[in-house]
Amino acid sequence: MKKVSLLVLSFLGAMALQAQDYTDALRYSESFVEGNGRYMAMAGATTALGGNVGSLSVNPAGSAVFKKSVFELSPSYQYTKSENYFTGYDKAFSSKIRIPSLGLVAYKPMKQNSVFVSGLSFAFAMNAQNRYDETIKYTTKNATNSLTDDFVRLASNKKWYDNYNQLAWNTYLLDSLTDGTIISDYIKDGVYGQYQDISLDRAGVKREYLFNFGVDFSEWVFVGADLVFENIAFSTSKKITEKDKNDNLEYLNSFTYNEKLDVTGNGVGGKFGVIARPIEYIRLGAAIHTPLKYNISEDYETQIVANYDKAINVDGQTTVKSKHSATNDYKVAQPAKYVGSLGFVYKNIANVGVDVETMNYANCMFESDNDISDANETIDTTLGKVTNLKCGGEFRYGPFTFRAGYAMYGNPYANVSGDNFYRNDYSAGVGLATNTMYCDFSWLRAKTKQTNSLYKNLAGDDLTANSTIKRDYITFTFGVKF
Repeated sequence: MKKVSLLVLSFLGAMALQAQDYTDALRYSESFVEGNGRYMAMAGATTALGGNVGSLSVNPAGSAVFKKSVFELSPSYQYTKSENYFTGYDKAFSSKIRIPSLGLVAYKPMKQNSVFVSGLSFAFAMNAQNRYDETIKYTTKNATNSLTDDFVRLASNKKWYDNYNQLAWNTYLLDSLTDGTIISDYIKDGVYGQYQDISLDRAGVKREYLFNFGVDFSEWVFVGADLVFENIAFSTSKKITEKDKNDNLEYLNSFTYNEKLDVTGNGVGGKFGVIARPIEYIRLGAAIHTPLKYNISEDYETQIVANYDKAINVDGQTTVKSKHSATNDYKVAQPAKYVGSLGFVYKNIANVGVDVETMNYANCMFESDNDISDANETIDTTLGKVTNLKCGGEFRYGPFTFRAGYAMYGNPYANVSGDNFYRNDYSAGVGLATNTMYCDFSWLRAKTKQTNSLYKNLAGDDLTANSTIKRDYITFTFGVKF
């Protein structure tokens, strides 16, 4: 029968804090720049062409291409759909309105023969670097295992964690037989078949604030530099609910395990770029982003709420709760990024851009007061070098401009089999411009695939589920020239 008083155990395992792993390093290092309407419509392939607020986050020399001062604002609507596969098919949706990009560029023409400098530019811009918003759901109507199996597995191996299976003990999801064997209601009654509802909710953004300086050397060479301040705000929660809808268990009715992580971080870095015009129709661009170190702060909380059909303790309770919280501070280094780009410009009629980016995520590294050598070793063996490819074009007809683009982002996981690219972007848009103002409208679809670890079974096998995430960005930019 269920215990009616707490037993005192000898805890041999240390308290488990939210430990860093390679997924954290990757999450905070990846960048999928969200720029203005033109940038998004061309899938980001504007860095050799320049003259774009969004492209300043990739090649700072783009500011030197401007011939007028501009101010622009770009609100965006993001719609996210997840298609999820565990024991069956599920889907979930989320949507938000954001301002991913805004910027101010001040252009100053120079007098002729001023050391071959024909113009200077000063710019401030805010561009989103990564968007974390997504909702994922997995449901099982007749489960063949339970989260409590993972609790039992750890406890049976004398491993107790204050933020995990200790909560299960506190809420009577685990029991101890007279010989010390740890069991759960599922093991005791010898039956599963419960309903499972698993949800993963993520939100937040990595945002960049940049101060830019650009120089135009006689419209043949453009150089620029950014001082960047990056800010991270990220939250994620995992919620697992199991319900004994068929009344197979004597005591347990349902329980919910919830873990929540809130992260803030910031870092400072630099970017340097050049655009050259060797002949009238060709633009060649190159940029380097310096390594950047983030200071990360985490607030972590886990909780279990268990409901029983019968009184579960001497106090006569049928609902029991237990919660644990912790904080953690550490640093993570984002590696350098290298960008090469090619642009083709035909009069004032058509532009085509191609960008290639490369970055080695194996160079990510944690720094902490705790021992994180294992985490850094895992990064070195799990993550690798990526190559991202972006291409886009635009065609002008009178005051209107029609645009389209495509981008592929390399798979950051080393020794992967299958797709070498794990994110694909498709985009299109239209713009209208006069001598004093412009407005751009764009749509971009970003499609990614991911695998999520849910928990381990009694044998210690990792139970994973697959999801396809589709994000639609609808961006409108309004800008004025002066």
